[in-house]
Amino acid sequence: MVDHYVAFSIPVFLLLIAFEAIYFWRRHHEKFRINDTMTNLSCGIVTLIFEVFTKGGLFLFFNYISKNFGVAEWDMNSASTWIIFFFIYDFFYYWGHRLSHSINFMWSGHLPHHQSEEYNLSVALRQGAFQDTVNFPVFLPMAIMGCPIEVFATVLLLNKFFQLWVHTRSIGRVPLIEGILNTPSAHRVHHAVNPIYVDRNHGGVIMLWDKLFGTWADEREEEPCIFGVRKPYRSWNPLYAHIEWWSRLWKDAVQTKRWRDKVKLWFMPTGWRPADVTASNPWEPYDIDRYQKYDPKVSTGRKVLSIVLFMLTLPMISHLLLEQFNLPLLDKVIISGGILVCLYTCGLLLGGGKYARQSEAKIGTVEPR
Repeated sequence: MVDHYVAFSIPVFLLLIAFEAIYFWRRHHEKFRINDTMTNLSCGIVTLIFEVFTKGGLFLFFNYISKNFGVAEWDMNSASTWIIFFFIYDFFYYWGHRLSHSINFMWSGHLPHHQSEEYNLSVALRQGAFQDTVNFPVFLPMAIMGCPIEVFATVLLLNKFFQLWVHTRSIGRVPLIEGILNTPSAHRVHHAVNPIYVDRNHGGVIMLWDKLFGTWADEREEEPCIFGVRKPYRSWNPLYAHIEWWSRLWKDAVQTKRWRDKVKLWFMPTGWRPADVTASNPWEPYDIDRYQKYDPKVSTGRKVLSIVLFMLTLPMISHLLLEQFNLPLLDKVIISGGILVCLYTCGLLLGGGKYARQSEAKIGTVEPR
């Protein structure tokens, strides 16, 4: 049922993105980049496909724990049940989100959401395919509390939908709720790579968690946010985006000679590397003053063709989401494969794929995030 809401919301999200693009052009005379926006949307579709094959299993496991090991029973007809678990979910979301920025293997799941060098509503849909799977254990205490699966799925959905509107530069500071609830200003800080902003403002809906646990930062007029990650992705490939950091970790794990470091690497803070790997293959220091957005020039024809291919995926992903419980496994695999081929081709047309990774600029960081 959750995926049904997502399927029905796709046209609404696309319409909102179009309105924002028009507004931004009229207000600031700045166009949304087609390559970045389409890659954001493509990454979101890749995530939806992955969740078709995984989310049901996670929900079943949560439901099993809740029903068999839950310490309390909750009345779903009581408003207090929904309100309590809304706040509890947001509390665990804060910690899961914070850990995703702090531990190497968890960052792998969350990284795609931060790869965009722009900041608009399309970035909200650029989610990591592995993020919910990696973060799932963080929410198991809710199952131990006896949280009904219907309540868990609903507050999860509400939390995600709330965060759509905070991914924009079109809204400034919001009076009365700044520092209390998540806002565009607060979340711009979270997506920024400026040193004073890194690893701040992890809250989903409620920002008081950040103030309580020391991760809050205000957006400053004298320090405009620069978006992306400090080890830029520099590609429009929406498939590789989800395994880029896994690939980096794997290469370091293979290269290091100490078996202890081969295991330790995955659980250390983001950016930690074994000493022997750093010595033989160091990352260059990140220089924010030299930073330039990745924006390869391609012909109008390639842009148009990529848009056509992307539009073809929309009815396919909607059908997949709406009929996933009725379709045979083979049909789901075939539809998913067709979508992924289209999205991968879009990335190639826009200048992504293998060529883009080979031409990656030499801008790195000692602690790439």
